[in-house]
Amino acid sequence: MNKIRFDFVIHWLYAIIWALLAISGFSMVSAKFGWLLNFDFTIADTIHRINAAAFVVITFISVGYEIIRKIKKDDRTQPWFIIGKSGYQLFTFIVSLLLIITGVIIWICMEVYKPGVAFALLIHEYVSYVALASVVWHMYKKTHILLWPKNKAKKVMN
Repeated sequence: MNKIRFDFVIHWLYAIIWALLAISGFSMVSAKFGWLLNFDFTIADTIHRINAAAFVVITFISVGYEIIRKIKKDDRTQPWFIIGKSGYQLFTFIVSLLLIITGVIIWICMEVYKPGVAFALLIHEYVSYVALASVVWHMYKKTHILLWPKNKAKKVMN
């Protein structure tokens, strides 16, 4: 029996949590996205906060996992820990950190420091749009792996 890799599980947990964060977050942005959760700001806020906490926990688990792999000198580990071979991992890491930092500022300072919260909201929203475009690009890029190779298709047909 094949064992499910931890990386695979974490990737799909991220995907599910990110989708819930996107739906709840964009529904709180304005009336143009409010229909996503039937214009119920309270439900959107609750869903967003719960999933944001899960996102932060999974991010720290991932970072810890990569550090442990590096310490154990696992062959699959990249020299830059979770950043990986391509620039997409670095981009994802930076975007995740920006979303976490601005989200924490918004969550903690909501009643205390209005100008800081306003700036954090602006950054959080625009980084979210960039992240959404990035996720769409990532899904498009990965679907090409699922395409049937032409030479295998000819062998099957013959």
